[in-house]
Amino acid sequence: MKENNEIDIESFANRPHLVIVGAGATVDAIPTGDKNGKLSSVMNGFVEKLGLSDILKNAGLNFKSDNLEDIYSFISEKEEYQSVKIRLEEAISDYFSSFVIPDEITKYDLLTLSLTKKDCIASFNWDGLLIDAYLRMMRITKDLPEIIFLHGNVKVGYCESCNHFGYIKCHCPDCHEEFLPTNLLYPTKRKNYNDDPFIKSQWTIFEDFLSRAAIVTIYGYSAPKTDAEAISKLQTAFNKISTNRFLDEIQIIEKPGFDRSTISNAWVELSSHVHDHLTIEDSIFDTYLSEFPRRSVEGYVKRNIEGWWGDSSVSFTKDKGTNYTLDELSALVNPIFGIDPYTSLNQK
Repeated sequence: MKENNEIDIESFANRPHLVIVGAGATVDAIPTGDKNGKLSSVMNGFVEKLGLSDILKNAGLNFKSDNLEDIYSFISEKEEYQSVKIRLEEAISDYFSSFVIPDEITKYDLLTLSLTKKDCIASFNWDGLLIDAYLRMMRITKDLPEIIFLHGNVKVGYCESCNHFGYIKCHCPDCHEEFLPTNLLYPTKRKNYNDDPFIKSQWTIFEDFLSRAAIVTIYGYSAPKTDAEAISKLQTAFNKISTNRFLDEIQIIEKPGFDRSTISNAWVELSSHVHDHLTIEDSIFDTYLSEFPRRSVEGYVKRNIEGWWGDSSVSFTKDKGTNYTLDELSALVNPIFGIDPYTSLNQK
């Protein structure tokens, strides 16, 4: 078995690719809005954009911060504002439930199709656009990544009796009961991830993938301070792997012009375990996900460990962007189905 610097190359290539997505990923996936033109938002300015300011003003609340996490954390800790908290939660749930994925291909479609069943997308988002993209990509292939929702999701259902989860309109495969809506985990400083059985199960899956992933891509998630417990769990899971991670890779997708000095300490700490193999990219099209779709870890190994100088036979390029029809996207990736990932890298 081939080895390089005490790393089993074959085993390394078989490790998963984990993508962590936050609110910035949804903003990037639908830059001109959803099917009905509705725009998503990151946490800063969220209350104003949702038209929730009146709820706060009517309760006599004024905040210097326009960040939902700061506002909700304060309200949730005050007994006298529980009715305001409930109104905010209802408005947030209704807002995210109303999103409809555009008819056109989005970056969420490309992200989903770029990975396979050995990989995972872990979402902190409440909107269901990633699920919509997943369902659309199932028309091309069933070999798609596991998707988990670390703060719940408006389109995900759960069976507490059987511990199964899936699309909210589906039934539990064991007891055949309808899935019940998952609770959304709102942005408080103390989120208590173990209190909700669904959220707890999602974090168990996440920690397993994070402990094994060869590449971790962070897409539009800034690791805010109110996610202190999440960051702690993330760092603990990353350190679980028994082998040296010095060849592992971390890629962060941020908007162009991102100031590297403002990167979250969480990502700096993780990069210290991978010999600072951390890159910040302006676009998903600059990552291994797009250069080597459906064989990103294999492509990373071949180029960066084995020294291959070739070009990938199938890529999602910045020039093409998301300007595919579903049939065009299917035709693009079809030649690499059923082919050994290494062979498919330069298969014409």
